[in-house]
Amino acid sequence: MSTPPKLRTVGLTRRYASSGLTVFQDLSIDVANLEFVAIIGPSGCGKSTFLRIIDGLDDPDAGTIEIDGKPVKGPGTGRAMVFQGFDLFPWRSALDNVAFGLEMLGMNKRERTEIAQRYIEMVGLNGFETSYPHQLSGGMQQRVGIARALAVRPDILLMDEPFGALDLQTRDLLQDELLRIWQTDPKTVLFVTHSIEEAIYLADRIIVLSPRPARIAADIRVPFERPRDEALKTSSAFLEIRREIWGLLKQETTVS
Repeated sequence: MSTPPKLRTVGLTRRYASSGLTVFQDLSIDVANLEFVAIIGPSGCGKSTFLRIIDGLDDPDAGTIEIDGKPVKGPGTGRAMVFQGFDLFPWRSALDNVAFGLEMLGMNKRERTEIAQRYIEMVGLNGFETSYPHQLSGGMQQRVGIARALAVRPDILLMDEPFGALDLQTRDLLQDELLRIWQTDPKTVLFVTHSIEEAIYLADRIIVLSPRPARIAADIRVPFERPRDEALKTSSAFLEIRREIWGLLKQETTVS
């Protein structure tokens, strides 16, 4: 008997009740254990909504979600989300923000502080434990957000354009940091992005979505070995995959 995928969505459909518009329809995706899958598509095709449904923050109008072959509904401790907008509590220090999820799980203060400190170190924020969000740069705030998600030890990490609000240099640095962290503490990752280059650089597979109502336009395997470095982004093979995905996105937008 074959091993079920870590994550499976079957026929997920979401409509806006107020307008009747269908955001996406019949999205069925399998993600293997410890696989890094990027999702890319035009604005408004429901990428963020898709992640929110998987995380249990929103409900589908049709379809099911399975983790390890078992149906799931609603939030669960096996999933964690990293948002584009940081979503840190301004009245909590960096360390206390990272410890928040552990606190919600009922962990005692000593234990959650030790775990939060470990993840603060993992994301390179030693010395900033007592700093508040307004004292941190955007990139540092996003490191806190990543550490907070990782601290609850999820099996599945959902990342909704986590670097989209950052400048290009910081974005590039955090891409490398994410790869380092992922190789140190592997997770199954579903990563939404608007950047074709980011998707190719980070992922094992790229799911290309069409405009609304979104469907799967392509499922592309990224052929590059790990670890990866910046030189990959200028290689002919990298640029060829970029052209392929850009061509798909242009074609889908034109057809729609």
